[in-house]
Amino acid sequence: MFKHINIAILAVSSVLLTPAYAAQAIHTLDIVNRVPKFEKFYNAALVEQSDEASRWALWQKDYGIAAVPPTPSGNVLARRQLDAAWPRYAALIPRLSELEVAAELAGHELFARVNTLYATKEVTIHSKLVLFVGQFDGNEFTVPAMNGLPPTVVMPIENPALRVDLSHELSHSVHFQLAHVKNSFGAPIGETIFLEGMAMHASKAIVPGLPDARYTELANEPGWLARCEAKKASVMKGILPYLDSEGADVATRFTFGHGTTGMDRELYCVGWFVVGKLLSDGKSFPQLARIPEDRMVQTVQDVIVGR
Repeated sequence: MFKHINIAILAVSSVLLTPAYAAQAIHTLDIVNRVPKFEKFYNAALVEQSDEASRWALWQKDYGIAAVPPTPSGNVLARRQLDAAWPRYAALIPRLSELEVAAELAGHELFARVNTLYATKEVTIHSKLVLFVGQFDGNEFTVPAMNGLPPTVVMPIENPALRVDLSHELSHSVHFQLAHVKNSFGAPIGETIFLEGMAMHASKAIVPGLPDARYTELANEPGWLARCEAKKASVMKGILPYLDSEGADVATRFTFGHGTTGMDRELYCVGWFVVGKLLSDGKSFPQLARIPEDRMVQTVQDVIVGR
């Protein structure tokens, strides 16, 4: 979910939502287009007819965006993804302009829907959306405000499920502001459980009518939600002692790793059920989104133990 990046602003677009009266706050979405940077890398790699090692070095120097943990193992994964994706880029290049336009339009529309869901009419909200060419893995991430930048969504434009996934990530960007989230990748596991549960259920509310699996599963893991449901009790029990644990290693274990039960993305499994329980108990999205960061772990623990 989280990764720190340095962002050069190439294109900025802002939107003022429903300015019906002066008391309403300004909602701003900055859109940054990193697709031209990818095209520069891709064309240079073609000209140089790079082998895999040289292409990786060029990617690191001229592009360097991948939805992986900001760790050495994440770097290894990024290279593996680049090597796998490389043969598929030739067919994508002619569609980039069309995909850029569609992603920008969706960004503004869904940002407005997120703000409506979280009832931010009187709250100033400023988010950033970075569009890039990914590795066909359907993965994206959001970082909280840092280094003078607002909460930032990083979204691959080739994602075939862009609307659902963009709703998920934009909901993170607004939620971070309402709950004053400061932690990034490596936050306490209980906090990340709560944040991811909120984003999955928010995407279901914003783009309704799809199977629950679409709001919870990655494209390369069909059947994950059924496995999550079957292992719900053991996953909940196994993760309970780790709710206060933090750091990149434990975050990787419960996201990209195999947790305590051998299942991947266990914290997402727990988040889906925890936030679903809170909503079914009558809590609203605006209420849940305003639970402070330092109360998220306790909120998750209370649901798991049945308090």
